[in-house]
Amino acid sequence: MKNKSLLAASFLAVLLLSATVLVSGCGGDDTAVDTKYLSNFHEQYFGANVDPLEKDNLTLYVDYSKCMVLAKDSDFFNALTPSFVDATKTYFSIEGKNIVEHDADSTYTLLRIITETNYADLKTVAEKMAESKSESVLLTDGEYYQPNAAKGGIVNPYLAPALKKWLLRGHDVYMISEPYKEVHNGNTYNKKRFYILFTDNRLPGNIYNRIVQSSKLEDFPECEVFHLSADHPSLYGNENMSHSTLNPSLTSLTKGFGSYEIQDWQITWKDAIEPMIVYAVDPQTGAPLPNGDYITKGIKVDRNSLGAFRIESVSTKVYNINTPYFDYYNEREAKVKPTFEKSTIGSYDIGNFIMIDTVEFKKHGDVALYFDPMSYAPKDLLNGSPFNYLKVDICVDNVKPIFSQYEDKFKFESIDRPGQINESVAASIKQCMTAPDIQTMVTKAPIYSIYIKSFEY
Repeated sequence: MKNKSLLAASFLAVLLLSATVLVSGCGGDDTAVDTKYLSNFHEQYFGANVDPLEKDNLTLYVDYSKCMVLAKDSDFFNALTPSFVDATKTYFSIEGKNIVEHDADSTYTLLRIITETNYADLKTVAEKMAESKSESVLLTDGEYYQPNAAKGGIVNPYLAPALKKWLLRGHDVYMISEPYKEVHNGNTYNKKRFYILFTDNRLPGNIYNRIVQSSKLEDFPECEVFHLSADHPSLYGNENMSHSTLNPSLTSLTKGFGSYEIQDWQITWKDAIEPMIVYAVDPQTGAPLPNGDYITKGIKVDRNSLGAFRIESVSTKVYNINTPYFDYYNEREAKVKPTFEKSTIGSYDIGNFIMIDTVEFKKHGDVALYFDPMSYAPKDLLNGSPFNYLKVDICVDNVKPIFSQYEDKFKFESIDRPGQINESVAASIKQCMTAPDIQTMVTKAPIYSIYIKSFEY
């Protein structure tokens, strides 16, 4: 009798778990009952792989060349100095091959008593910056002069490996070019003073924001600010940017989470979504709209926020995640380790079920989603019961390099090779941004994701 009671209790527990965790429909794949773990699912498998930087821990590297000896007479340098003084926690002078640490509390004084030392080892410093766990800044004339046959290396892209390494870590570089004149052996040369900032624009109180907030850069139109990034293009949209703006016909329950959102549609496919969205008509003429009505819009992409690239187009990748989310939901409820493998997400790709209005994006950078009339096959693609779960990733599809418009700002007259132009800094930027792994990074990760829960079809 005792064994029968235990068996009955166990059977009842299984029934209760089934009722709360899985809701079986008629003929389709069983799906989770709600979106309770959808945010966890995203964060665990698709959350941004951020390489965190230490906050308020700036390292300042100063090239002890004539360029920086003359800097104290520069209005632009003096405008930026307070930002460096306030932020610097570690100060290094670059004196030839010697990289010497000084008391950071004396940053202001140190910047005004620089003694000229030749042959700054800028390449080694750049490598240290690229490997750092915090922000760093290099103040230099950009001349990687070696006391050998290479000398000034006027086309040597010596900064490229460091720039590339930092960008592949997902961070940002800001390069500020300030023109100045330098006299050498009785001749005057048009040179550049560079402020090279290895930072991340998502870091609170980052050095670039400090400079922008405390200095009026617009007062120095001769100085060029150039931003390098291969990750996290800027997004903006509705007033609080909590989520995109849904078509009101969907009556969706929607929550935003910064880089993604979850939509819970409250209407059915055949009775509402298809007549009001998929096959919508012009309210004035009654003629069918070419792509139906929009699903959601209002998320805008700053097409210039990658700096060296202009984002030309974006596209969608749509996945039917009924099965992976169903399994994940049950495993979380059962308090066992989830078994989903991120690398298998491609097997759930359902093609161009949802598309982006490319015309609207080109005009305004607005990401407006529609059902693709050429690929709309709900009976084949929506196989969940009693619900369907979709993951829609918005990805950069194509970029256009634009550094050529600015590269002259990063070239300067060579002192050791009179009559020639030193292109080493410009060449470094160009080589870094055309590297295949940098360009792959730009298009690899979604810039925004939308999860959609809808009823069965």
